[in-house]
Amino acid sequence: MKIIDKGSHAPVTKCSVGDVIQDDSSTYMIVRTLSDNYALVDLGDGYVSDGYGSLKELYHETYVSGDRKVKATLVIEGEES
Repeated sequence: MKIIDKGSHAPVTKCSVGDVIQDDSSTYMIVRTLSDNYALVDLGDGYVSDGYGSLKELYHETYVSGDRKVKATLVIEGEES
């Protein structure tokens, strides 16, 4: 995943599946799990947070002042033959 840094990012006021959130040290994506919970995936190391029953719960339990939404582009590279 490539993060497009244009210098200004929207503060996080709510969250949706697919949002990419950045703090001072990490970048996370909000995902929906197979068990219909919501979680954060750290895009640096692949760590998946605990599951939350709703997006509202995830936001209230994980939001930290200074978190910001960023624009991200997914690049899938195939093996060279």
